[in-house]
Amino acid sequence: MRMQKETSTSSRTRVLVIGVGGLGCSAALALARAGVGTIGLVDPDVVDVSNLPRQPLYDDATIGRPKVDVAAERLRQIAPGLRVDTLQARFTERDAARLAGFDVVLDGTDSIVSKFVVSDAAVAARVALVHAGAIDFRAQLLTVVPGVTACYRCIFEEAPPDGDLAPCQEAGILGPVVGLAGSLQAAEALRLLAGETPLFADRLLSIDLRTGRWRSVRVARSPRCAACGSTLERDAARRSAP
Repeated sequence: MRMQKETSTSSRTRVLVIGVGGLGCSAALALARAGVGTIGLVDPDVVDVSNLPRQPLYDDATIGRPKVDVAAERLRQIAPGLRVDTLQARFTERDAARLAGFDVVLDGTDSIVSKFVVSDAAVAARVALVHAGAIDFRAQLLTVVPGVTACYRCIFEEAPPDGDLAPCQEAGILGPVVGLAGSLQAAEALRLLAGETPLFADRLLSIDLRTGRWRSVRVARSPRCAACGSTLERDAARRSAP
């Protein structure tokens, strides 16, 4: 039987995972096993018993400990040569400078407001971003290549007012949904690291595991986008210059 050779990733590659919950755990595991050289982890929370059904890096013995510390230990056990940088804090606009030096950023945050913050920071730093979000039986993915493809704000424009959307803790979330979405994030990051064309750039992927439906919607950069609209205008001006 012919076996397919697994792709090896350079030890010089660097990926930042913002949010080490269901999405981030699954993505970080896949990236560590693929041979990524450095993984950055950013998350403010400690492990809670409610996390255990869907966050595979944690167990009963780690309850109460910072997620970034536990995740770093587990990832180093899986990939002894891996370098892990950690920050136990919520990612804010003030942390945008941390994106410098990373090749790809993965958004594993669990709030809409945080997703706007992460996307805007990636666009400003011109670092590729793989967004994912999940709730109930549903997940979505979008890859942002700053200056080239649509960003998160191009599509959704503004975060809804506080209280309009229930957080995942209240709405509930199926463990396999975040496992699938996080794995797809990791696969997309590996494509970017290898210099390949990302699958979800200018394409919003929606997955519904209740119905078994996968839907891919074409999207485009908006010239009115508050995050990348000005760069779109500059790019157009450069192309039209003699």
